[in-house]
Amino acid sequence: MSHAERIAILGGTFTPIHNGHRALLHKAFQTASHDGPGDGHVIVGLTSTELAAKTRSAAHAERLGDYEDRRAALAAELDDTAEPYTATCEIVQLSDTEGPAATRADVDALVVSPEAKAQHRAHELNAHRREADLSPLEIHTPPFVVAEDGNRISSTRIRNGEIDVHGRLLD
Repeated sequence: MSHAERIAILGGTFTPIHNGHRALLHKAFQTASHDGPGDGHVIVGLTSTELAAKTRSAAHAERLGDYEDRRAALAAELDDTAEPYTATCEIVQLSDTEGPAATRADVDALVVSPEAKAQHRAHELNAHRREADLSPLEIHTPPFVVAEDGNRISSTRIRNGEIDVHGRLLD
């Protein structure tokens, strides 16, 4: 990658991959694919099994599935998502809550969910970057994607059998 390339970063467990995740991925590719020199690059941090066990309830972490299976599903999704954009992409394993977004000087933007918790973490991450004499990241947030019932699509709702990955209500 050349220094002129714009780098957008995002992270999560991405399981099951749903339309809300797709909105985040598209926002990352839109942010990285820009006019000017370089084609851009997207870094997708995928939460390791160990980190998930530390940051989520045991029952939730157990339901996420194997890291390699999640990585394969995410890679397939990225192949489809990246097609219309100029940016390249890579998947990195997240072993801590801030990942490479906290330490890489070449990253330009962070893509996060509109959830209050995610927004708070993004601003905390920028505070840590400032303390480390790194430039703060632009924070890009797509709107929530809602299901047929008007409530947001979430992995929890999908795992609970309320909706499918496209937000359609299940009986």
